[in-house]
Amino acid sequence: MHRRLGAEFVTDWNKNELYLNDAKEAIDSIKDMEVRGKVTSLQEDLFNHVKNRDTAKADKVFKELKVIAKTQTERLGKTTATVLNYYRFRGNGHRYREIERIEEIPAAKQYNFPAEPGETTEDRVELLLAMADWKEKEFQDRMKSEIVEPMNTASSIADLCKSYDIDSSSYVYDKFGTPVELKDPLFAFGGGAPNNILVKPRFGPPKGYQRALAKEKEGMKKMGDKWIGLRDLNRVTFELEDPLMLTLAYKALMKKYKVSGLKNKFEWVHTTTYKQPPDIHMDLDLGEGWLVEVQLMFASVLTVKKELHKFYDVVRAEKPQAILSPLFKVAQTIEAVKDEEIERMRKMMESAEVAHKMNQRRESGTASAWGEGAGERIKELEGKLAAWKTWAREALEKFEDSPEGGLIDDHFSSSTWSLKYTSSLRFAWSLRFGDILNNHEPA
Repeated sequence: MHRRLGAEFVTDWNKNELYLNDAKEAIDSIKDMEVRGKVTSLQEDLFNHVKNRDTAKADKVFKELKVIAKTQTERLGKTTATVLNYYRFRGNGHRYREIERIEEIPAAKQYNFPAEPGETTEDRVELLLAMADWKEKEFQDRMKSEIVEPMNTASSIADLCKSYDIDSSSYVYDKFGTPVELKDPLFAFGGGAPNNILVKPRFGPPKGYQRALAKEKEGMKKMGDKWIGLRDLNRVTFELEDPLMLTLAYKALMKKYKVSGLKNKFEWVHTTTYKQPPDIHMDLDLGEGWLVEVQLMFASVLTVKKELHKFYDVVRAEKPQAILSPLFKVAQTIEAVKDEEIERMRKMMESAEVAHKMNQRRESGTASAWGEGAGERIKELEGKLAAWKTWAREALEKFEDSPEGGLIDDHFSSSTWSLKYTSSLRFAWSLRFGDILNNHEPA
């Protein structure tokens, strides 16, 4: 990509722009509020059926929840692949380039206490969980002081690399010879102005005894002597927004710790779906053979993972009693739902400008720069405007009878949204948001 200037360069640049737009739309659609609401309603039915000992009805609802969960895990797997393009193609791709090349390391066994006569698997798991409790403070303190703080306080890429004895020659300039910023606004958390946050630690809660025991027994049954034990009793996910920082965090961990296992879940061959959210999964030796789990993951991929985990709980449930507690917050008010929908609409309206930009270039004679499939993609975006308008009407109908029914109109009373489409799109609109909600045709 970008091997020479001219038509090839323009085609690749526009293709990346399309990938980015699709990725942004995918990020906005991670949480499907309608499905969430349906799942919560079905779970409430399931709970009542089990409470009333109506086995037939409970089984029926349980199967329906299973179907929804399977559909959602498949949807989120495809969403993950699209979301990943947001990180793969932002900028000129320089910051992402090394991630898929990170080599895997075979996993080692977790620390094993000397065997005691008559000791059971239950005894060993209780001992491991106690060990994890004693190790947790050291683990968190070291992750913060040895990784998070040095990365977030570094003044430049050269400074960061120096603190970990990393060769900076591959990172301070991109492939065009342009200096690379450490805190580029394009890669800041939340977008916009740069900040000092490059990495956020998300420490996992203590693993419960029942879950740890089940995992240990399952591993022993499947793997026998090859089973490597519970290596995630102390765990952290490092959330990052910048692909280059993910690479440097990996290199820093390699320098600071003995790495006793590494799985690279990013696909070298671009895939259309993921069974597991892509990350760099590492087992670190904290000392004396005690292994801890560290995952390096992009922020939006972590959002997908959290949503996916909810449905995965349903997929792996063996009986209705396993999913009686609500997967999603039942205390969520209609106001909170509407705020989510309003934000979703705002982002959709912004991304509609892409259709306008594409059409302008087509009419100006640069259509060939888009490559094959451009016309179909433009028609797809044209159709989305009509779909968004329909969605807006349904959203208004959904909320207009509620006590907070005036929220949407009040919220957007001073907001102006402009959608400028040329004649070939058969639109030349400059509409107030309320006009779309109320289905008013522009003058």
